[in-house]
Amino acid sequence: MSPVSPGTQVNPRHSGHAHLVIVHPPFAAPLQPNERPSAIAHDPAAARAAVLSLSTVSVIRGEYAPSRLEHPGSPTSREELDGVRAAVWGSTVKISDPALVEDGVLTSALENEFQAQRKKHPDARIVALCERDFGASYTKILVAVPGTPDLMVEGFDDLEITGDPRATLAAAGIALERLGEGYDISDEGFFDYDGFLHMLTGGALSVYADEERFESAFVVDRSEEGEDSICEVWFP
Repeated sequence: MSPVSPGTQVNPRHSGHAHLVIVHPPFAAPLQPNERPSAIAHDPAAARAAVLSLSTVSVIRGEYAPSRLEHPGSPTSREELDGVRAAVWGSTVKISDPALVEDGVLTSALENEFQAQRKKHPDARIVALCERDFGASYTKILVAVPGTPDLMVEGFDDLEITGDPRATLAAAGIALERLGEGYDISDEGFFDYDGFLHMLTGGALSVYADEERFESAFVVDRSEEGEDSICEVWFP
């Protein structure tokens, strides 16, 4: 697939983002859904190494000074699609990379990276998430917790669960009886996915207005896999 020229603009009706979180043992006590994570010092060198571990990245050609954690904006141009953000707080790694966004039909960049990181870190808890809105909203969540089968949540309007969220929470040491009705997922009632991911990642995916944690921002050259994913998803 031919690369997209640098000046090409993303369709303004298209938006999306993707995150990868890896939590290495030993694991801290699980947070409750409304419990804020403590601010742990960010390790820029480890963040750089984490970005270079991605299959979507060939080399890093630029790095900015660490800044306070924030929600990534949706890319508006081909240049912005070469931006990757990463934070390493103790044993937790968080990466945001738009090349990992999937379209829910043909592409599999998020799942491929999830499986690759699982092989590299079999003892870690791994969460991969992408959200995409190209006229229809698509969400995909992948979760690996040692001691229980993987979990997938995916869909456009209605999200379908493959796996057992209760077993996933239990394997992460989260006491189900303390969580309230939002986590009674034995039927098709309301389920708080944000709270679910907050507990599994130690709050890595939660961002606060008075954020005290820091992250690094990088400009990368894309691998063939990364370039292909960008072409297929962002410039269909």
